[in-house]
Amino acid sequence: MAGWSYTLNELARIIGAEPVRSEAAFSAVSTDTRKLRPVDVFFALSGPNFDGNSFVPDAFKKGAVGAVTKTPNVAGPCLIVEDPLKALQQFAAQHRARYPIPVFALTGSCGKTSTKDMTAQVLATRYNVVKTQGNLNNEIGCPLSLLQLDQDTDIAVIEMGANRKGEIAGLCALARPTESAITIIAPAHLDGFGDIENVAKAKAEIVESLNPNGTFYVNVDDIWCVRIAEFFEGRKVRFGSGGDVTLKACRTLAPGEMELDIAPVGTLRIPLACRAHASNVLLALAVGLEHGVDTFEGPLREACAASSRFHVLTIGPLTVIDDTYNANPASMSASLEALAEWPSEGARIAALGEMLELGDAAASLHHDIGTKAGRLGVSHLFAKGPHACDTIQAARTADVPHAEAIDDPRELAQAIQRIARSGDLLLVKGSRGMRMERVVQALEELYS
Repeated sequence: MAGWSYTLNELARIIGAEPVRSEAAFSAVSTDTRKLRPVDVFFALSGPNFDGNSFVPDAFKKGAVGAVTKTPNVAGPCLIVEDPLKALQQFAAQHRARYPIPVFALTGSCGKTSTKDMTAQVLATRYNVVKTQGNLNNEIGCPLSLLQLDQDTDIAVIEMGANRKGEIAGLCALARPTESAITIIAPAHLDGFGDIENVAKAKAEIVESLNPNGTFYVNVDDIWCVRIAEFFEGRKVRFGSGGDVTLKACRTLAPGEMELDIAPVGTLRIPLACRAHASNVLLALAVGLEHGVDTFEGPLREACAASSRFHVLTIGPLTVIDDTYNANPASMSASLEALAEWPSEGARIAALGEMLELGDAAASLHHDIGTKAGRLGVSHLFAKGPHACDTIQAARTADVPHAEAIDDPRELAQAIQRIARSGDLLLVKGSRGMRMERVVQALEELYS
């Protein structure tokens, strides 16, 4: 990429800081001294458990040409501001304004990161694309993504997450999206939003931020997305079981491989382990088609293969579906459906961690998961976390033959080992904070 360059005093003018006695130029920023490169500018962000200003001397030792801080530091030239995070956002917004390019903004309760990666991979067959790295979709990650833009960038794909009202609107004010989409609206972060209606209002901010010439991609199978689209007067591209990009059929060819018949694209063979993820493929196709792309299967396969979702492992006699990346009720339900649909004659076992941030609805939503496990034929259910009892009680009522709450990851793995037989399937899933990957690791150690 061609890159960009600012001087420290150009940055000072943008963020409202006093100029310094240096005309040093920089072409990148850092918020983490462990990743800082020489000639970066260091933004000294602070959090509940750390003070970014204490890392300023280390930043200069590693070659930073300047730092944006709350307090002066003798180690090097500092631009003093009241809030370094706000300064980072101001800089990113100004930088974004330099480039009159399309920006596709994406949010949703599930599938954001996977869809972002698929969309970017599809667009990259024709354009130079900047995308959100990993799942850095918050008030820090969004400005850092925007600062990747340069004169060679044709289009940006920016993922946006939120825990409370107003966050997405704030991110849109920085990114100024020209098009946007919501993957799905489901119960998530309810301790911040309260109920799904407030989740929908928060996600709708990504549409409300579009100008009348913008484009909104509408998931026709999500009633909340359809309702939001009714109030948008710009261009609407519909995808799902009907609309501009339509899923005609979805067939499982082999474990982890699905064949999708999609109008107007045709038949695609994609490494998908979960039928629910077909919707993410449709959205990526819709964006690609809107931008004149005509090559899909290869880039989609690459994006799916690189995904952090649904890793399929063989551990001892078990086929393990490792979906420990994260969880909420919608994604947990989709994963259980994938477990039920997986081609196998063996038993179906689920080790499920707590779904966090569900507020007052947590007990009932965990109860629903236990009920669904029974309906889908799960034979052994293990639950971990504060609401494990709700999941287990519902599972037993739903006639799951074996349902047990175990909190220790190694004990849970040992319990699975005791009942595992050749050909059995195991799903491991939970919210990031539950670290359910430790169950997978413990199983690997037991069978090593």
